[in-house]
Amino acid sequence: MRPDDALGGAAAAGREAEIVWFHRAPETDTDALVGLLNRLRTEDDALGFVVTGHGPPLPEGLATCLQVTPGTSAEARAFLDSWRPAVLVWMRGRFVAPLLAEADQRGVVRILADAAGADLGPPRSGWLAARRNLMRGFRHALALDADAAYRLRRAGLAEEQVELSGPLEESAVALPGSERRRAGLAEALAGRPVWFVPGVQASEVEALIAAHQKATRRAHRLLMVMMPDRPAEAEWITDALRGSFKTSCRSEGDEPTEACQALMADEYDEAGVWYRLAPLTFMGGTLGTGSTRSPYEPAALGSAVLHGPHTGAWSPAFLRLAQAGAARGVQDTDDLGNVIETLLAPDQAARMAHAAWESISSGAPVTNRLLDLIRDALDEAGF
Repeated sequence: MRPDDALGGAAAAGREAEIVWFHRAPETDTDALVGLLNRLRTEDDALGFVVTGHGPPLPEGLATCLQVTPGTSAEARAFLDSWRPAVLVWMRGRFVAPLLAEADQRGVVRILADAAGADLGPPRSGWLAARRNLMRGFRHALALDADAAYRLRRAGLAEEQVELSGPLEESAVALPGSERRRAGLAEALAGRPVWFVPGVQASEVEALIAAHQKATRRAHRLLMVMMPDRPAEAEWITDALRGSFKTSCRSEGDEPTEACQALMADEYDEAGVWYRLAPLTFMGGTLGTGSTRSPYEPAALGSAVLHGPHTGAWSPAFLRLAQAGAARGVQDTDDLGNVIETLLAPDQAARMAHAAWESISSGAPVTNRLLDLIRDALDEAGF
């Protein structure tokens, strides 16, 4: 009854996967969750993952995402009969009592991560008794802040079961990129300033062309490199660029010559190469319906992050980088053109890139601790 895409490596090995169940909240850092799942899968390909709760889609084949939460006892029994998870990692709070009660009856080892005081409920009359019943099944809890840790202890968890860890956040995971291609493109660019726009939506192209026109009035050698979100739109976007600029196209074998003002980067395995080459990255989709890629991608490779007002599913990641001084938002075309011109100064972009690296590197200790707890829980469950 388990979909094949949840089995991953275990299915390939010809035996059933052991299932780790994650229940996420809307505030859960999707990049952090993906990073955690990837590390677990790398360590043990006999693990499968099911994710409940609402949130953005995860990479295909990594986990089965059920955009629902079984809320009744009958739904909980059906879910647990189908998946039979060994371990549950519950994120934030907002507990669903029938689901947790059924999990306890089946001996599912429970871990609470990213516990937030606001999601644990106010400490008022009747609160402690209700929360003690829910908390009793958690073997360990990682609290976002002191308020959450205090509430968890008042609700019945022992001192040694609660850790004040801070949030689960993604650490730096760099996209691969061919060093041979990077070196060849760097030689062709000959020190030209570059800004990269990955994941571009068709609705944004006109605004991005206008921003590049504005920026190149002073930075005459500036090159815009654009990678469409949808490969089917690459030809249309290339024609639009050619209507305003001398444009080269990677899929046609073109190199960025000195005369080239815009480059269509429609070789999608080169995203990591362009993050390494471009001191500035503007996240595609943020002038459209929402960011189409994670801002941690450029941040992990030393490219300063710019974005429009529509950050979409990646909003927590953009907020984290902005608070660290590692990302900068713009509201419109004029604003983007001005900011690009300002950040072309090497010290400006380098300062943002350094802040980005420090910010995303800080998430590693919490991820490592949660991995340890999951490993211990799997051992306890006999896997």
